[in-house]
Amino acid sequence: MASNRCRYGVAAAMAVLLYAGNTQVLNFVGLQVSGLTSRDRTCMQAKDKNALAEFLKPRIGKGKERELPSNAEMIGTLKIVYEVALTKPLGIVLTDGPRGPGFGVGVEEVLNSGSAAELFKEVLKGEDSMWIQEGDELEAVNGEPVDGFQDKAVEMIQKSGDEVKLQLSRPRKGFIKVVFPDGKHITSPRAAVLQRLAEKVGYNSGCTCKDGRDEKCWYKDVATGEVYVLPLNVPGLVPSVWRKSGEDGARPGEADYECWIPLRLEYAPEEFRKAIEEEAAQQAARGA
Repeated sequence: MASNRCRYGVAAAMAVLLYAGNTQVLNFVGLQVSGLTSRDRTCMQAKDKNALAEFLKPRIGKGKERELPSNAEMIGTLKIVYEVALTKPLGIVLTDGPRGPGFGVGVEEVLNSGSAAELFKEVLKGEDSMWIQEGDELEAVNGEPVDGFQDKAVEMIQKSGDEVKLQLSRPRKGFIKVVFPDGKHITSPRAAVLQRLAEKVGYNSGCTCKDGRDEKCWYKDVATGEVYVLPLNVPGLVPSVWRKSGEDGARPGEADYECWIPLRLEYAPEEFRKAIEEEAAQQAARGA
């Protein structure tokens, strides 16, 4: 007989994953909570968290932090510095930092045409290299510091020959480059819902439900096999925060998605069907 402490169990409830900084909040939808005591709510939330964890269990991957490309190095624990050699036209738009001239030169936009865009295409083909993306900071041109001034950086590039060596940096937990199956891609902060990114870049996934219970919403990372549900997940946090590394789990830094590797998504309806089948089997076992 079921315990009186849990009078209002809700089977197979789904969740929307929300984030405030690094804090993960589970906001359950479709639950009737009027008239419940605090004990009832606590018990119901515990059951639903377990149900969600079981439903998403196939998404958990394994692996330690992946190595940096050969043209990059970690400076301290917060910054990656890398160098690329590009030919003109570069196809990048530079801007002064938020504090104005002298306080940093940022990459505001990478155009679809130019050697910077071509470099990223090569990375997608397997080239061992960092690529330039929005949010990176330009530090030097041909080995000479730009001293944080956009005007100086532009002048130095203009005076260079056909090939220009650029030294840039990216925060260790910088933006993630998300690539959809049709090749459309976008540079994303770590708290943007994947479904919104798909809409912004013009990728039509066919996913219309908000709880992810549709095979058109399920994708996986080409490199790791980890599954992403478009309306539920955000790049950089899920599911990589669940990625394990040995018996003790992931150590600090190993659970964050690496911003020096593109998040390449491919359609994964088989993963959705697997999760549904496993969920049904578990429900049948509990009812037996």
